Amino acid sequence: MSDPISCSPLFKLSPELRIKIYSHLLTFPNPIHLRQHVRGTPHTALLRTNRQIHSEARAVLYDLNTISLSRNDFCLNTDPVLQTPVQTQHVRHLRFTSFGESLACNFLLERCAVCRDDARGLLGVLVGMPVLRSGTIDYSTQIANFMRFRQLAADEGGRSTTGGLTVTCGRVGMYRVRGAGMDQVDLTFAHRPLASMWPDLATLSRSSLSDSEEETALARLRAQDPDVPDKLWLVLWAAQHGLSAAVLGEQAAGAWVEESELASMDGEQRDAALHRFTVVLQTFLKAHTAVQCRRYLNALRESVGV
Repeated sequence: MSDPISCSPLFKLSPELRIKIYSHLLTFPNPIHLRQHVRGTPHTALLRTNRQIHSEARAVLYDLNTISLSRNDFCLNTDPVLQTPVQTQHVRHLRFTSFGESLACNFLLERCAVCRDDARGLLGVLVGMPVLRSGTIDYSTQIANFMRFRQLAADEGGRSTTGGLTVTCGRVGMYRVRGAGMDQVDLTFAHRPLASMWPDLATLSRSSLSDSEEETALARLRAQDPDVPDKLWLVLWAAQHGLSAAVLGEQAAGAWVEESELASMDGEQRDAALHRFTVVLQTFLKAHTAVQCRRYLNALRESVGV
């Protein structure tokens, strides 16, 4: 008796058409958590039909989506049962939701190679993924850990004559990693709320907005992150009105850098300037609440009659 699945009209289509069908069903707009999507999304039932469909559709799932992982999934001290069952040989794009060590290593005096501050073990895992082309690691909740990693990379790079790691700030809240076998991978460390919100808010700040238009724009961004937009908007508004020192402090305000200034800098100067400014903004985000910033902005507006 023939297999009813193998007799499906799907197999009468060319492989190219089947791939298009899989692509339509298995492409997700946001990074995917494999446990949730593969087991909890109706379309991924395709992966459980038969071996041929599983093989064809799995390749599409990994090829067209960003896989969401954490250090916990590669930690040498974590029980494999608690790790995401990811087939690393197929991953092309990934996002680490956290730069923090795993729960297991958090309670141990000696962290495993993957969870150490120098991140050598973690980078080794990424280098070992044969088809990996891009990766983003969110460090927004582990800023101190990331800054230690950046400093360790800078110290090693300064001593190395064979091309050690380089961690370069290419834009506000985003750092690119090069060296140590990472040349085929576009790897970035990002303070995701800052890196994602700053460009939109900076563009808005250069527009002539009415009060209602400003509030509508901020409400849209608050839907993505209820905390960050009001804080960054205060910083941008203050800069426009010459009040950066009042908001950031004299020393921190000196780190402000305009796009026109960046354009005239060489790579090393640009990296240093963007890094200083990123540190200032990260510190500000951590030190204040959105409510405080809204109140302060209203007070500043009253003081300058805007």
